[in-house]
Amino acid sequence: MTAISCISLVCPVGYTPASAAAAMRARIPVFEELMYLDRGGQPLRGARVEAIPPETRGRDRLHALARLAIEQIDGEVAALLPWGEMPFLLCTRDADMPGARINGILAGLMAPNGAPLAGRRSFHITNGQISAFVAVEQARRLLNERNAEACLIMAIDSLIDARSLSWLDNRMRLKTSQVTDGLIPGEAACILVASKRPIVSGSLRLRGLGFAIETATAGNEDPFRANGLSAALKAALAEAAVQMHEVAFRLSDVAGESYAFEELVLAQVRNMRQPRLEEQPVWHAADCMGDCGAAAGLVQFAWAEQAFKRGYAPGELAALHGSSMAFGGRAAALVST
Repeated sequence: MTAISCISLVCPVGYTPASAAAAMRARIPVFEELMYLDRGGQPLRGARVEAIPPETRGRDRLHALARLAIEQIDGEVAALLPWGEMPFLLCTRDADMPGARINGILAGLMAPNGAPLAGRRSFHITNGQISAFVAVEQARRLLNERNAEACLIMAIDSLIDARSLSWLDNRMRLKTSQVTDGLIPGEAACILVASKRPIVSGSLRLRGLGFAIETATAGNEDPFRANGLSAALKAALAEAAVQMHEVAFRLSDVAGESYAFEELVLAQVRNMRQPRLEEQPVWHAADCMGDCGAAAGLVQFAWAEQAFKRGYAPGELAALHGSSMAFGGRAAALVST
């Protein structure tokens, strides 16, 4: 068994998992005009963490997000964890995507008990939107093969960066004054603990994981059938020994592009083997805070955990989806309480 619990979430709609989940459940958006302009000279809209000044940019912004995430860890929860002994996995943007420098973003940051945040066993995962899923799989291996009791997973990303915004705008993937079928940039930092047994009450239980590669990405003209996400979801369902119609609800990192919505529907349809009498809703955190990049996957885990813990989940089983639109990585996870 692999137990997963979110111990910190800092994002545009909240600075704790509970407050952020409440805002997302209520569909409260926090979009505003940013300091950046699109190719047409019009201000871009996005969702930023208000506690970090707009003039804090680049690596300093990522460092500030990481610092806030550590500061927001509840003291009672922090006392239960073996800080300094847990393998540490850091999730950041895709290696090929331009953005702020990553080196040094954890400099000077300490765990709540004063121990180094990154212990002797540290891993850097650069798979963008599917980084969280890759980290959970790596953590599961560490728990099973290296006799670790718990692993610390941290995801930090901000698309509110001139290099990232320019790269997306040049590929017509940003929602701008000229492009309506695009994403809205956001940012977040999130910390999860994966362990052999629940350390925190209300932890998620990981039921299945699946990965695949999609060749028909948003950047080419290949025929699109959602082969990647369908295969990843199929693998997760197989490991969990359940069928698609048994999934009560789904969470996704879809952030506004019609390509991504079509992929999500196709992946569902291609794995549905018998009708589901009740609805199977899809929750999108991006509706409230835009695309949080590498942090989007952990946000899904955090929201699912809060939904189960607070009794508003529409069923006992949730499917999570991760898609790197530009680079082809696809992932899916099945979780329950």
